[in-house]
Amino acid sequence: MSTDVSQARIVRPLGPFERTIDFYTHRNPVLFSLVAELDRRVPTATLASALAALQVRHPLLGVEVDRTGPEAVFRACEGAIPFEVAADGTPWRSVVAAEQTRPIPPTPGPLARAVLVPRESGCAVVLTFAHQIADGVGGLRALLDLVAALGGEELALGGVPRAQEELLAHVDGTAPAADDATAGTPPEGDERMNAAGELLPFSGRRPHVDALALDQGLTTRLVRRCRLERTSVHAALCAAATVVLHRRGREYVRILSPVDLRRAVGLPDEVVDRFAGARTGSAADEAKDFWTLARHTRASLSRQRTPHALKTGSAALAEHPPSSSQDAEAMMTAATAADIQITNLGVAHPSRQSSSTLSALWGPAQITQMRSEHILGVVTVGGQLRMTEVTHDPVAGLVPEMGAVLAEACAEACAESARG
Repeated sequence: MSTDVSQARIVRPLGPFERTIDFYTHRNPVLFSLVAELDRRVPTATLASALAALQVRHPLLGVEVDRTGPEAVFRACEGAIPFEVAADGTPWRSVVAAEQTRPIPPTPGPLARAVLVPRESGCAVVLTFAHQIADGVGGLRALLDLVAALGGEELALGGVPRAQEELLAHVDGTAPAADDATAGTPPEGDERMNAAGELLPFSGRRPHVDALALDQGLTTRLVRRCRLERTSVHAALCAAATVVLHRRGREYVRILSPVDLRRAVGLPDEVVDRFAGARTGSAADEAKDFWTLARHTRASLSRQRTPHALKTGSAALAEHPPSSSQDAEAMMTAATAADIQITNLGVAHPSRQSSSTLSALWGPAQITQMRSEHILGVVTVGGQLRMTEVTHDPVAGLVPEMGAVLAEACAEACAESARG
């Protein structure tokens, strides 16, 4: 690192969770992409200007990670967010797959980049982030702000987001009552639940990318049915993935669900890491009744996302943070091992002005270098839920069959309701 760079302004130290991710990425690059499809073309000069405004709005989009001192710090960098222009009509899935083959180095920053994909009557914009500076929900916030800026909207000046441990320390984490504390407890004594994952050396191999958009009718039926069944759309997605994987012969299925701390405990909506992990598991005989499985999944996730549970987990990491890449890898392979990870960003809310030009959102799409991993990104906009799967080990028809399972579950439930 040059003297000029090492003397750049320190934005703030990395928090314990950010440092864990950073240690992990020393040998296992983790970056994710989000895609916005627009119904109009975007000149390169307009994209460059919008990306510059985005860096002013979100300070962590203008940093590098300095690992040279006793603690890693975010330092301000002078570079603009780089972008490339793909050949006209390039499928966005091809761009996303290629992005996973190119790690974002910690220096010289910024830790994000973009790809513009022109089309005959519109374009796609792919925004990719290093995981040290953002999670999926934060990335979505940045992408929606970028779309607004592309439409000529002014973005407000943003402040430096604080580390999540600092914010969680001030959250009311009162322990739940005994009855509530045990509800939905995952089978932690089951060896299949606790088996650690296995890392694969990063090779730059292109992953498989699949995607599916539920139509507005099915998306609406799914939301309504989940309310009637006293469960959530995310739990239904978990149940659908579980059913499909059991049909493929897996006796036990583990699902990792990132928990957005912004919604769970009211942390600010900023471009930064604000999440924790929650895992659920089920044996094949537990997946016979779709909606019962979805309710059990929601109960387990609800227990794991209480303020008390989230604050306790954050405090434990802050007290015993990793001190090396090996430590971080051991933590990650133990805590995140799963048959599938489902990152559901929920319903996106573009500005009123940009909603007329935004035709679709996809992602987040990523790989974490775990053997046999499947990572499913989910986001809903314009009344349509869209799924994006990334993996090095495709399960034939996983995403389309998930859509079919959801449609079947909603149809059966509607039929039962009509008979009642």
